[in-house]
Amino acid sequence: MIPKPHIAKWQDHAPWKQFYQVEQDLVISRALVEIFSDDFLKENLAFRGGTALHKLYLNPAPRYSEDIDLVQIKAGPIKPVMERLKEVITFFEEPRKTQVKGHGAKALYRFTSEYEEIRLRLKLEPTI
Repeated sequence: MIPKPHIAKWQDHAPWKQFYQVEQDLVISRALVEIFSDDFLKENLAFRGGTALHKLYLNPAPRYSEDIDLVQIKAGPIKPVMERLKEVITFFEEPRKTQVKGHGAKALYRFTSEYEEIRLRLKLEPTI
């Protein structure tokens, strides 16, 4: 999915010891760029939570993360946001799994690490 040389170079920006963790961190960063480069999503979502603190304010990151917490900042149903996320986040080989209930939704993407035969995941959690 992401070439090994790019993952190795990203290790300069990620304090993790394991390559799969560096890869996960790069996937999170790539997803954030895709999300907030989209006009609809950047007007409707805010980035929050521990991953936001780590990506925006804390260096080095105090903990490893595998999810992106988002909050919908405009009133309305979550479905259009979820549909747009599906259109924007297209770099995974496998289709995402989604769950919508109550005041939030989850989109789960799974992928195999480029370095080890282990399964990694990225979880997007937009809430209303």
